[in-house]
Amino acid sequence: MCDEKVNRCECINKTFAQLKEFADFESAQAKTGCGLECEGCVPYVKLMFATGETAFDIDDPRLAAYQ
Repeated sequence: MCDEKVNRCECINKTFAQLKEFADFESAQAKTGCGLECEGCVPYVKLMFATGETAFDIDDPRLAAYQ
C-alpha cells in the first residue's frame, strides 16, 4: 500500500472534503466540473459519496466497484 492518500480532484483543485458538501456525485460534477477533465478522480469521488471518507489509498480495492 502507498502511504500517500488521494484526497482531491487535481483538475479543479478541490478536496474531497469540499466536494462532500454536495448531495451526490452528479451534483458535485455539475456544479464544479470534477471528473470531467482527466476523469482520474471519478471512482474516488463516487467512493467518497458512498462511504463518507475523504482520503483513500491510491490502490484501494473498493475502487473497482466505481470504475
